[in-house]
Amino acid sequence: MNLLQTRFQNLVDISGIDRIKFRNDINGLRAVSVVSVILYHIDSNFFKGGYLGVDIFFVISGYLISNIIFSEIKNDEFTLKKFYIRRIRRILPAVFSTIIFSFPFAYFLLSPSETIEYLNSILYTLFFVSNIYFSKLDFYNSEPTDFMPFLHTWSLGVEEQFYIIFPILLLLIYKYFQKQIFKILISIFLISIYLNLQISFENFYLIQYRFWQLLAGVIICILSNTLRIKFFEIPGLFIIFYTINNFGDDYILSLRPRILVTVGVACILFSENESSLFEKASKNQIVKNLGLTSFSLYLLHQPIFAFARIYHNKNSLLLGNLNDPNFFYKKLFEESLPWYFLLLFVLANINFHYVESKFLKITTKLKYIFYLLIFILLIIFLGLSDDGFKYRYENISPELLEYRDNRVNSLIINEESCWQRNIREICYFNRQSDIKIYNFGDSHSHTLSPYLVSTPILNTYDFIDLSGCVKYIEHLNTAEECKVRGQDIDQKNEYLKNIKNSYVIYFINTKMEINKYNVENFEEYINTTFTSLLRNNNKLIIVYPVPQFNFGIPQQFIEKGLDVKETVSINYSNFLNDTYMIASYKIYDNIQNTNIFRVYPEKIFCDSFVSNECVGAFSGKLFYYDKSHLTKDGAALVGREIEKIINN
Repeated sequence: MNLLQTRFQNLVDISGIDRIKFRNDINGLRAVSVVSVILYHIDSNFFKGGYLGVDIFFVISGYLISNIIFSEIKNDEFTLKKFYIRRIRRILPAVFSTIIFSFPFAYFLLSPSETIEYLNSILYTLFFVSNIYFSKLDFYNSEPTDFMPFLHTWSLGVEEQFYIIFPILLLLIYKYFQKQIFKILISIFLISIYLNLQISFENFYLIQYRFWQLLAGVIICILSNTLRIKFFEIPGLFIIFYTINNFGDDYILSLRPRILVTVGVACILFSENESSLFEKASKNQIVKNLGLTSFSLYLLHQPIFAFARIYHNKNSLLLGNLNDPNFFYKKLFEESLPWYFLLLFVLANINFHYVESKFLKITTKLKYIFYLLIFILLIIFLGLSDDGFKYRYENISPELLEYRDNRVNSLIINEESCWQRNIREICYFNRQSDIKIYNFGDSHSHTLSPYLVSTPILNTYDFIDLSGCVKYIEHLNTAEECKVRGQDIDQKNEYLKNIKNSYVIYFINTKMEINKYNVENFEEYINTTFTSLLRNNNKLIIVYPVPQFNFGIPQQFIEKGLDVKETVSINYSNFLNDTYMIASYKIYDNIQNTNIFRVYPEKIFCDSFVSNECVGAFSGKLFYYDKSHLTKDGAALVGREIEKIINN
């Protein structure tokens, strides 16, 4: 037993760890990880699990940082001050240059509300908490993730928080529990993994759920000091590429692909075989350059691609495809991709050679980093104090900008949207009435709530907003996205099943649902849901699909300079011939019951204001705040039809 204990102590002893020299295989791993992330963010068919490139970065970071700390502790050279200054020099200049590079594009391409969101994301990035910011962001009331220039900085938040916590933690352990360092690190590692067993949206972003991956690098650093396993890079590479190619977005919150890719990286780090094929491939000039510039590539790729998408989206507003409203902007973006890749690689190399490398030199004074920080904070202050540089739109009607802000069209209580709340937090307007009105459905349903709550005709009835991503009773497989965001979908399912003797308004984006689940499954989900609601003597008000446009209505006015009084519409035949609409109507029409009432937005918006046209805007009123969601004006027209049914 003593022999085993001695061998174990030798294996986990950190006192013999020396500073490693430049490793080509680690640089090659950097290249693999950054290419994976970049391909993932352009929706490439390759590396559909490219988001795992960030996980590779985490393991490498833990390995390298711990090696620096352990080797300096051994030589009695480690100080927190020196460590943090080195991290500041390594990270902040490249981050600051990326932010400054993005300013002109944001100024000319983003609306005031988009600019506010953009500036907030930068502010949180500067203080290493963007991961917390994005984990709390209301994505329903935010821009699409493809259009967020600094969404990727969540990973920097995780790394920087680790760099702040780990050295202090290690010094405390080293001082008071020196012989137990490895056991304590293993314990923290296992606790972090355990936290991931309960899947939630926060698992992706927050440090406590990612700490184990960075500690995995630390543990590998300790063990690999005395333990080497040759030729392990071959199974390691196989595991990495297999995982990245086979675990797509459905597994983005799963622990399994993260563990697999971590094992793959560990195999390579334990191997360090200078004669291996991967070692030789990593010495290739292209691969070597990708590895060296990986940090700048990572920082710059998301802003470049996000602003490119925004630009092409704005320049293709009048185009469209009935089955895919984003068809033309995507096509334009994809056709321009070679140029964006060229721009990315050129800027990344400039950033690496003239910013990253320059500031790593001690001769470059830290005060310049401070000056850059002050400049960026000044821009943020000016932008936020002027509501997103709103003076840029001074010639545009404030009403247009307000229409485009979907927060205006959302039911909000105490500055929080009623959308997608847990049952214990739902927006319940208790008016001491025997009659209750439940608004149930997705984001389309939610647009009706502000009107239904405020209209005098219905304000004597209790009103409950149940809009969210739980759209069907019993079929909880369709609500996994809610579950990972911490929604109590089982409790909500039971709540819905127990609604009795009430009015239930049901309104969803049937086109999106059929596209997601196919006609047969959608019909089954609808039948189960309606049967359950009708079983309890409820009166069911089905709101049929709204006409959908191939462009955002307010954006159309803003970008094309249309007069607010102009009419924007599509031909009525587009709606009538839409296969999704035909299928939706057929499914809804087949369900017959004396307690079912029907509202047809088609009759409100099509062949009414304008003959043979479905209008999105008419005579100074905009009925949609994007391509398919109703504004307060559009919701009022539909809401009045619901009023007639309830008060009949």
